[in-house]
Amino acid sequence: MIKRYAEDQQKIPTETLEKVYPDFKENIQNGSIYVVDYELLDGIAGTVSTFVAAPIVLLQQTGEELKPIAIQLNQKPGEDNPVFTPQDKPEAWLLAKIWVRNSDFYIHELVSHLLRTHLMGEIFLISSYRLADGHPLSRILRATGRYTLPINITARNTLINKDGFFIKYTGIGSGGLWEVLTRATQEITYESLCLPDNVKHRDIEHLKNFHYRDDAMAIWRSIQEFVREVVTECYKDDEEICNDLELQDMVFSIYSYGFLQKSDCPSSLKTREEAIKYITMIMFTCSAQHAAVSHGQYDIYAWMPNGPTTMRKPAPKDKAVTEKDIMDTLPDIDTTLEAMNVLHFLSQGPNDFVRLGQYPEDVASEKHMREPILNFQRNLNKIGEAIKKRSAFKDFPYEYLYPAGVENSITI
Repeated sequence: MIKRYAEDQQKIPTETLEKVYPDFKENIQNGSIYVVDYELLDGIAGTVSTFVAAPIVLLQQTGEELKPIAIQLNQKPGEDNPVFTPQDKPEAWLLAKIWVRNSDFYIHELVSHLLRTHLMGEIFLISSYRLADGHPLSRILRATGRYTLPINITARNTLINKDGFFIKYTGIGSGGLWEVLTRATQEITYESLCLPDNVKHRDIEHLKNFHYRDDAMAIWRSIQEFVREVVTECYKDDEEICNDLELQDMVFSIYSYGFLQKSDCPSSLKTREEAIKYITMIMFTCSAQHAAVSHGQYDIYAWMPNGPTTMRKPAPKDKAVTEKDIMDTLPDIDTTLEAMNVLHFLSQGPNDFVRLGQYPEDVASEKHMREPILNFQRNLNKIGEAIKKRSAFKDFPYEYLYPAGVENSITI
């Protein structure tokens, strides 16, 4: 979600920030200020006994570090919506950060995870059945959707149903849950699912120590190179892409049901380059992107204040916060234990794990697939070696995109 903060995007009053940070405007201009905005949650009501905020967080990059410098807990500035900073009393700053983590839990699980990987992956898989079994791309895409339908049905029956985890143990009721998903669906664009475009759009190319971006971009490029080899082997020119009615039908199906016929999303493919990017987007979403938002769930949320699923008191309207206010706001023990249990389960992988780049023998032995698959696996192994080397110098290594641990499809 993070993006560079621009002057025309300001929602937190600059004059308020300049009282604490006299060089704030200068830091915006030199590009060291970033923002995470939870606007999607604005106006979402909690349940009878829980509350939801829609915070805005500003962060500053200083040297190798990125640290939060200001938090406004709701979208519209005002006297009852103070701007919290590290200069406030420790309890006030801590509670503001906990509120951000609560909001991040909702966006992470409902939008980044459920919607943008599981549900989009389901549309990709179902649409891929527009390709006949003998189609040169069908086996790649079917492997990308392995187990996705069963796990999504399980999620519908246990997590987001009327008696499921999200309704009983989080601060968003059924109405809020569907409103968040509806809003987020409207915001899905093709650009946002294509990592290089997304990174450029958010202006985060130069954010330091952003291991997700670096590892994900390396995997995106490896997938793209693999797809390029397959596509150029199977299609001799752009005209063959245009004339592939099964492929065009698949893309139009995704355009209709996934992208909701948005004008900036492709409804057809006209060139081999367009096809390469599109298939890369599907494979990346259903493998590396899912791993990035799924593998760390228990690591992130096992320490409950780092991701509370409910907040029992409303967001503070002033900075007179006490330790008792914090404890009264956090979830009760039953909710905490249930969340830990569910998120531990969701961080597990299947027993018959199939890593990214592995395909059944009948696929790997096909003439147009054999060499591309071997090259793909070599490239992924190189990425893994680089991550291992980096991890050796980290107290808390980032390894969620270690390729040997990234599955070829969404299975949990």
